Amino acid sequence: MKFGILGAGNTGKAYSALLSALGQEVILYDRNPARLAPLQDGIQASGAVEGRYQIPVTADPAQAADSDVLLVCTTADGHRPLAAGLRGLLRPGQSILVTNCCWGAVEFDQELGAEAEEKGCPIGETSGQLILCNSPAPGAVYLKTIKQHISLACVRTADTKQLLSRLAPLFPQFSPASSVLETSLNNTNPVAHGPLALFNLTRIDNGEDFLLFGTGATHGVTRAMEAIDRERVAVAQACGVPAASQLELLNSFWPESRSSLYEVFHRTPAYGVTKGPKSLQHRYFTEDLPYGLVPCVRLGKKLDVPTPRLEALITVLGLYLGEDYLRQGPELERLDLSRYQAPAGA
Repeated sequence: MKFGILGAGNTGKAYSALLSALGQEVILYDRNPARLAPLQDGIQASGAVEGRYQIPVTADPAQAADSDVLLVCTTADGHRPLAAGLRGLLRPGQSILVTNCCWGAVEFDQELGAEAEEKGCPIGETSGQLILCNSPAPGAVYLKTIKQHISLACVRTADTKQLLSRLAPLFPQFSPASSVLETSLNNTNPVAHGPLALFNLTRIDNGEDFLLFGTGATHGVTRAMEAIDRERVAVAQACGVPAASQLELLNSFWPESRSSLYEVFHRTPAYGVTKGPKSLQHRYFTEDLPYGLVPCVRLGKKLDVPTPRLEALITVLGLYLGEDYLRQGPELERLDLSRYQAPAGA
C-alpha cells in the first residue's frame, strides 16, 4: 500500500519511519521546501522504530496525492487549506485519515466532501495522536512510544468499518468510534494542555527547562483539568456523543490503569520524560486552544450547555498572549450536527 504523508513535522516524520519499517511505500509532502531539505538524505528514527529510512519527499501536493491512503499530519490550522489544495486531486477509492482530530475530518468534509463522496473516498480521523514523538534534529525523529489503543471514525459513519479493515494489518491499535463528533470531542490533549499551559505560563515564557508532567502537573493543575473536563463531557453528551472522562480515555491508551489524573501523569513512563514548551509559539496555544477548547465553548452555546471554566481558562490565556482565542478555530455555530451523528441504534 502507498501512503502519502501530508506534513513533515514530528508526526509526519514518525509515521513515515513507522510505515517504512512495516514495508509500506511512503511519500512525504510539505508545502515548505525548507522543511523537506534536511530529509533529502533520509530520516533517522530512534525509539520505538530504529534505523535510517530513505523516503521520497515533495512539495507538490499532486505527487503526494497519488497514493492509496493520505495521512494528514499537519497542525490543526493547516487542515482546511490543505483540504482546499487537494481539490481535483483525489483518486477513486482513496482513503483520507486526519491523525490529530481537532475537527479536521469536518473541515476536510466541508472543503472536499462532494468530491470525496463522488469518488468513494472515506474521510476519517483518529481521536488523538497514536505516536508520541519529537524531533531531536531536523532530519531525525524519536518515537517515544506508540499507544495501545486509539479510536477512529469517518464522516460517513458507514465508512468507518471499511477504513478500519483496510488499516488493521498495519494499525491494530485503531478501534471504531461512533462518529467524528466523538473523535474530536474525546480528544484528551487540549483538556490536559490548557491547564498545564496556564499554570506554567511564566516558565514557558521564560524558556525554562522543566518536566511538563513531572513538575507541571501538580495536584492543583490536575484538579483544574478535571473541572474543565466535566464541561467537555457535558457538551459531548449534548451532541449525542459517547463521552468518556479524561481519566478513562488516558487509561485506555496504556497497559496499566491509574486511579487519578495525577497518578497517570506521574506514574506512566511515557509522560515522565516529556519536557515543557520553551516558547509561547507552541501548539498548546496555537492548536489546542482554538481547535480543542474553543469548539467546546461554541457547541456549548449552540446547545445551551454552560462552560464557565473553559471560557475562563481560554480568556485568561488570551489576555496574557494578546489573542482573542474565542474568535478563532472552526466555525461550529451553524454546523449541521445530524450530518455527523451516528444513526440511531448504530
